Amino acid sequence: MHYSLALGLSFAALCDLPKKPMTVEGTTETLTDQAQRPPAGGLSLHGAVWTHLLLFCLRILPAWLCEWLAHPVVWVVYVLAGDARRGLCANLEALFPDDGPLLVWLKGWRVFLNFGLTYLDRLLHLHLNRKVQWEAVGENCVEELRGEPGGALIFTIHSGNYDIGATLFAEHLDRELHIVRVEEQEESLQELRSAELRRIHPKLHIHYNKPDAHLGLLLCNLIRGGQVVAVQADRVLLEVSPVIHCHEGVSFKMPRGPLMLAEMTRVPCYPIFLRRLSRLRYGVEIHPALTRRGEKLEPGTLSTRWLEVFHPFLKQHWDQWFVFEALLSRAP
Repeated sequence: MHYSLALGLSFAALCDLPKKPMTVEGTTETLTDQAQRPPAGGLSLHGAVWTHLLLFCLRILPAWLCEWLAHPVVWVVYVLAGDARRGLCANLEALFPDDGPLLVWLKGWRVFLNFGLTYLDRLLHLHLNRKVQWEAVGENCVEELRGEPGGALIFTIHSGNYDIGATLFAEHLDRELHIVRVEEQEESLQELRSAELRRIHPKLHIHYNKPDAHLGLLLCNLIRGGQVVAVQADRVLLEVSPVIHCHEGVSFKMPRGPLMLAEMTRVPCYPIFLRRLSRLRYGVEIHPALTRRGEKLEPGTLSTRWLEVFHPFLKQHWDQWFVFEALLSRAP
């Protein structure tokens, strides 16, 4: 009973995670200053205590039992997380206009469940050294990315688990890989995250977006210096002006930053999608580059090319997209 209670509290904390993005969607946005985070300690939902409780459960209980307990707990979280549930269901309604309210509601619970299960996998992998199995589609594109003579961009989305995916590419890309994260709201959780990520891989570099970090300039310089930078190009945050683009009857709000970064640097941009197949087993799809090195694009061209691979992935793997704000609508 104590273990299931701890697991329930841990997943209750997860219901707020969508409000704290894991990566930067743009290159020049101003985010919450580290100094505004509350001090470490206490039982805030944003603190590290819940992750430690969940780790305690994972060390004592078998992984299959934790997964089983996650199902009823996620039901409770799904009912309580009203704003996130409504935003998620609005996106599902835009993707599947013929689905009724009940089916959309049930699909939303499935997304919440996958979100929680990927977090379990993350802890099993980073803290308990459980090996992750991968099934890759597009190995030839990985070879192309590895052999690029200069810098390159990776466009990805909020699917699968970003930290697990970073581990994969750090191990197999055989190149320096740079990813960007937003700091956690509380120091205790930020300290835990920093400790986790420091031991992932020596070729993986984590950059934190801060108001005075001049991140856009940093990323441009890294790419022009021959480095590979990964950004998530699907989620608009804060008060950043979005790019609105329609594709096959759906209107998408997309972050402007990644598109601007690609247009400024004129390097190949590879779409890569992650998805959870089962416990500690993931699939990765690597698509051909959206742009050629040095290619000058007309306005809107890159958005169209990006949606031509992003939208079909969403239609097929809707239960893997962990975005809890209403970013999609039916095109007029």
